[in-house]
Amino acid sequence: MLGGANASIPMHVPLESAVLSSEQEAYLRQYRRLWLTEIDLEEAKGAINEIFLRNLRRPGTHKPTHLLQALTTALVVAYTRPFIKLRGNAAFADRTVPGALLRALASNERAFHNHLLEMRNREVAHSDADITEVRLELIPEGHGGICRVTRDPLTRPELRLLLSMIEKLEAELQVRFELLRTKLPLNVWL
Repeated sequence: MLGGANASIPMHVPLESAVLSSEQEAYLRQYRRLWLTEIDLEEAKGAINEIFLRNLRRPGTHKPTHLLQALTTALVVAYTRPFIKLRGNAAFADRTVPGALLRALASNERAFHNHLLEMRNREVAHSDADITEVRLELIPEGHGGICRVTRDPLTRPELRLLLSMIEKLEAELQVRFELLRTKLPLNVWL
């Protein structure tokens, strides 16, 4: 507990977990995945809001700033994380959110969602040489190169669209949280 100057702060507080049926364990894994999704979507929103707050814009004639590139990378990774098959502990949380969650999105939003997944897989999380224009000049002492940046920052309309999509997904998450809370015990650590 936090307190006066002499108070000790415990590093780890062991919690007794409730005993659940196998059916409840499955609901708990779903709840945990949705909870983690909520955190990821908040992180993506934070990156978008930071881009707007700092008035960072996609340049027309020169390379984007490092900050805009970093925030673009952060928002794409955070937004897509729940929709990628993860390697995490399946006993703790489902690996991906239910695909039904995406039913909240309109067809143009779903197309943009798929674009972001593609962007994550080919440009953000990996350097896919197949889509990168690279010209190299090898010299005895090393090399020189020209590379077209494939990770173009999102436009203002795309950022606003993504914020709208996140709001829809967050509303859908709340509906699912409410449903799962009716199937899980309340006021105990799970």
